[in-house]
Amino acid sequence: MVAREGNILFVHSYFCDRGDNFGTLGAPGVYVDLVDAGKERLVKKFVFFIDVTRKSNPGSIPPEPGFDLSLNPKDICFYVTAHSMITTYKSDVGRIPTSAIEHVFIGWELH
Repeated sequence: MVAREGNILFVHSYFCDRGDNFGTLGAPGVYVDLVDAGKERLVKKFVFFIDVTRKSNPGSIPPEPGFDLSLNPKDICFYVTAHSMITTYKSDVGRIPTSAIEHVFIGWELH
C-alpha cells in the first residue's frame, strides 16, 4: 500500500452516473508498480484494482448494485484520500471512460 507523508492512501471508485453513495467498485488499496516499490523517489504512477463483475449486495450499507463490466461497461470515477490527525488529503476526481473499458474486453471470452 502507498503512503503519502505517513498516511496510507485509499481509492474511492464508483460509477460516475450514480455518484459515490452506492459502494465502491473494488478494494480501497492503492499500490505502486513493482519497478517503483521500495525506491526513495517521487512516484507519479499508482495502481488500484476494480472488480470486473460483482453480485448485488442490497443488505450492505450503502447497498451495492451488481454489475458486469464485460457486458455493460460504464464510466468509472475515482479519487484518492489520506487522513491524519491534523490533515486530510483528497485528490481531484479522475474518470475512466466507457470506451477505455470496452477496449479492454475486445476479444474477451469466458472459459
